[in-house]
Amino acid sequence: MMAKLGSVQKLKKWLAEGEHLQQDFKFLVSDARKIARTLCSFANSVGGRILIGVKDNGVVSGIRSDEEFYMIQTASSLFTSPPVPFQTQVFQVNGKQVLCVSVAASKQRPHRFRNEEEKRLVYVRMADRDVRADAVLIKTWALEKWPRGEVRKIGASEIQLLEFLKDNPYITLSKCRKVTGLNYRNSVELLATLLRWNVIEAIPHLEGLAYRTNPN
Repeated sequence: MMAKLGSVQKLKKWLAEGEHLQQDFKFLVSDARKIARTLCSFANSVGGRILIGVKDNGVVSGIRSDEEFYMIQTASSLFTSPPVPFQTQVFQVNGKQVLCVSVAASKQRPHRFRNEEEKRLVYVRMADRDVRADAVLIKTWALEKWPRGEVRKIGASEIQLLEFLKDNPYITLSKCRKVTGLNYRNSVELLATLLRWNVIEAIPHLEGLAYRTNPN
């Protein structure tokens, strides 16, 4: 296996943390496409690591062979675009091997994952989940490449949205269109701008993502 050996103490510390924003457990890798989605989620967010050969409860099951390593290579090269770079490390615990796949936060986002229907989708990591990104989040990333400049004047649409959020825990893109009367494109622009300025924040939702007032 083409990976350096890691310390058992470090692995035990990670296992005790459980799954979270920057850590995911995989019992095994049987589908390169599924692992590609997680690679993209970490790269599109703040980075993280995948521990392969670990059950959901943190118990080490071990990997069976070098197959998992090559599955990761396949996932990155064939099912992520642009390809997600990663580093690997192997841990030995009671005669069992755990493969750690580390992914850094990417400056090339969005990285897209190609699913079974050949659709190129964007995912992000939120809490311990891979969540489908929407047009708002992708637009926000585009805005981040440009200087913020001056805060633009608050208009009627912004006021309507913020008033709605005073009485409701969150708003979705589709609800934003109904509340403000804006078309799809302008609703995306509105939410992305407020997200860029940290006025609102994205949270997981049944529709994929929703937005609420930023408490910070």
